[in-house]
Amino acid sequence: MRVHTVRIPSLDLSESEDFYSLLFGIGKTFGDETQGCIGFVLENVSILLEPIEAGEFDAGRYLGFSLEVPDVLSLYNRLNEVVRFSGPPQEQEWGGIMTHVTDSSGNTLSIVEVSSNT
Repeated sequence: MRVHTVRIPSLDLSESEDFYSLLFGIGKTFGDETQGCIGFVLENVSILLEPIEAGEFDAGRYLGFSLEVPDVLSLYNRLNEVVRFSGPPQEQEWGGIMTHVTDSSGNTLSIVEVSSNT
């Protein structure tokens, strides 16, 4: 069993597409505003941006997942001027390095770097 798709609520699909293209370093893989969804296929999961559904699928919350990157400090340094981070990456008790980023719809997700020992 594995996680296949993570759905992210969006207030504006075009703005969300721009944000996640920048964060992931790739363009969308499928969909567009007229289809009502935009998708990205990452190494081990698909990310699906979809319009909010008031009371059912709202934006502006902690998404509850982490995006693992090989060098979180490099990502932070590259995007800090254009993306809203919670602060610089910090070493964690569990051995990794983590920060949080908030997207154009007010959703927050964790960005982590996991050592090979973790």
